[in-house]
Amino acid sequence: MRTRKMTMHANPTRMLGLLAGLMLAAPVAAEPDIAWGGELFADNCAECHMVPHNDEWFKARADAGNMGSYESLRTMVQGCANNFGLPWFDEEVDAVTAWMNQEYYDFE
Repeated sequence: MRTRKMTMHANPTRMLGLLAGLMLAAPVAAEPDIAWGGELFADNCAECHMVPHNDEWFKARADAGNMGSYESLRTMVQGCANNFGLPWFDEEVDAVTAWMNQEYYDFE
């Protein structure tokens, strides 16, 4: 019985097709839905964070530099979601982070 030896030949057409397929399959990061972030904040965060954490408190915190970057804000939002058992995916965390940034922090 004869066996055929398998060899890999570089087929440019096949390689381009594979590359195109991989590029199409790669997820594209969508912009966070800021309005949804405000709704999520109102439904899940405001009960604790608006007493005594009102608008002035958030703005004073931002002005004092207690929140140093967009990433530190996102980390805080993720931490709160984890601590309070919110079943949030990255999309919810990103939406709330974007809303808080727009409302209070204005990080780049």
